[in-house]
Amino acid sequence: MKLSAYLDLHSIKRGDFAKRIGVSGGWVTSLCDGSGWPSREVAEKISVETEGSVTADDFLPERDEARTCAS
Repeated sequence: MKLSAYLDLHSIKRGDFAKRIGVSGGWVTSLCDGSGWPSREVAEKISVETEGSVTADDFLPERDEARTCAS
């Protein structure tokens, strides 16, 4: 599940989630819109905080997007 979808589903504000995982609200926004890439440590914190609903793999581009980018 994408982080933005998880936050929307659970009505969690990006700033509140950022505090929970120890990063800035702007960084969470970057992760949600795909312009940022989480470090291993941040990806692990996100996975723990979301009880495994959002994993490191969820930050990878969709298969169709990956094909488009490689072309």
